[in-house]
Amino acid sequence: MSSPKEVLQTYWSYENFRPNQEAIINRVLENQDTIALLPTGGGKSLCYQLPALLSNGCTLVISPLISLMQDQVEQMNEKGIKSMMLNNSQALNIQLDNCLYGNFKLLYSSPEKALSKEFLSRIKNLNITRVAVDEAHCISEWGNDFRPAFKQINKIRTLLPSLPILALTATATPKVLEDIIESLQLKQTSLFQGSYARNNININTLYTEDKQGTLIKILMQNKQSGIVYCGNRRETEQIAKLLQQKQISCAYFHGGRSASERKELLQEWQSEKIKIMVATNAFGMGIDKAEVRTVIHLNLPSSIENFYQEIGRSGRNGGPANAYLLIHENDKIKIRQQFIGSLPDEEFIQLCFKNLCNYLNIAYGEGKEVAHNLLLEDFCKTYSMNPRKTLSTFTYLEQEGIFNLIQFNKQRAVVKFLITQTQILELLKNQTDDSKIIQAIIRNHHFSYARGFELDINRIIRSSQISFKTLLKSLRKWENEENLELEYNQTDIQIQWLVPREDQYTLAPLLQRLTHHNKVKKEKIEAMINYAFNTERCKHYQILSYFGEKYKGKCGNCNALECNSKK
Repeated sequence: MSSPKEVLQTYWSYENFRPNQEAIINRVLENQDTIALLPTGGGKSLCYQLPALLSNGCTLVISPLISLMQDQVEQMNEKGIKSMMLNNSQALNIQLDNCLYGNFKLLYSSPEKALSKEFLSRIKNLNITRVAVDEAHCISEWGNDFRPAFKQINKIRTLLPSLPILALTATATPKVLEDIIESLQLKQTSLFQGSYARNNININTLYTEDKQGTLIKILMQNKQSGIVYCGNRRETEQIAKLLQQKQISCAYFHGGRSASERKELLQEWQSEKIKIMVATNAFGMGIDKAEVRTVIHLNLPSSIENFYQEIGRSGRNGGPANAYLLIHENDKIKIRQQFIGSLPDEEFIQLCFKNLCNYLNIAYGEGKEVAHNLLLEDFCKTYSMNPRKTLSTFTYLEQEGIFNLIQFNKQRAVVKFLITQTQILELLKNQTDDSKIIQAIIRNHHFSYARGFELDINRIIRSSQISFKTLLKSLRKWENEENLELEYNQTDIQIQWLVPREDQYTLAPLLQRLTHHNKVKKEKIEAMINYAFNTERCKHYQILSYFGEKYKGKCGNCNALECNSKK
């Protein structure tokens, strides 16, 4: 049998483990309960992926992050490590048969899927030899993203008492850590905890009346790879345009861009073709780029946990890095309005849930295991609802296990030609830009001229080297000339329903927890404000104290007054 280090070199091309990784992996291979509390960039996923290769059977990975699981499954299969994820695109019994007979090493699942009656009824026969609970802080009501389903993971241990569990998280206060141990019923567990100190990162909180001007000055002085975090999609586009005007290599990244655009942008950023990515806060999750030197926040994050994870996407190779939080007195009002003002109340949740079921035509008692796409803007306009509060409500319903919420951008276009093939070929003799696009459509699709067909939009864009906007413009023109019919729609949210619609029974438990949920959110926002505007106390000390880690003295590499390191 190969050693962990040999597997690391063969499959991941790393020469050495990161701090604590090897000790965690050895403990996991001994089939003992383990908690891995590693900082962002500490390599948590390797702690269950590598042992899975060296173990018989399959490792069950439970995570709340659907898109991250999808990415990991793709990455593992590319390495030749058989992996799959339970989803809504196929009957669960068929997926479990595939797992049973397919010799998979990693099985990824949301907690709701893993706790379904069908899954639990078959778990003893699936040859699962280990459970890895990722984002384990979701177990605690005091955690940053509490999800009630995580509290029920111990049902698996009840069915398989000897099954070892590995719990992993990047952020956990002492109270959250206690909840993890108690809820998972961990036995004689070992805690491997990396320090929250990131001494290679210079943390700077800058008060400024001109955030955009300050941002430009910082990037002019820091020309290596970096991330600029913005508060919303519109701001990412505005800031990227501003930086491009200043000849700063950058692009914007958010959930409104198509999957192909995001993939291409990520590749260009990782290969250094693009230096600065201007993004919403989801960017960087699951991305391991060692060369990031600068992370800048233009707005206050919603919690110290989020801020810590986001600045931790810099300096992952141990080299010097800089984190900048740009603040203004108005930010206190802004963050309270954005996050506290959008917290859902009981009446709004009931209204939003009812409208959503009507919008998606979900009858009472139905909906479970069905996926729906929708455009948030259209939904909110239809029912005259506040978009920010609606999205906040959707997020809360996801945390409570009602559905999985995936934010993405998808365009769907169905075309039906209204003229004959001969007439189309005659029009294509004119070598206009429009005719070239129609030629590309015909070349890339097998279809009947008498029926409509769905366009493979990404394929046409790649083969023709055009933008989506140009493609749509040409199709609209041919539609206006009555050469074709075009059915076009856009969605930016996918909702994968996890429970049947039973209004009172569905909502009652989560409404009981609502007061506590909102209380925790408010406390985290106030903690973030206090951190940002405390200019005297060492920034590293404040972060470590928040997570319950003792820190003596002062860091000397932040711009707090006591560190005397103004830059």
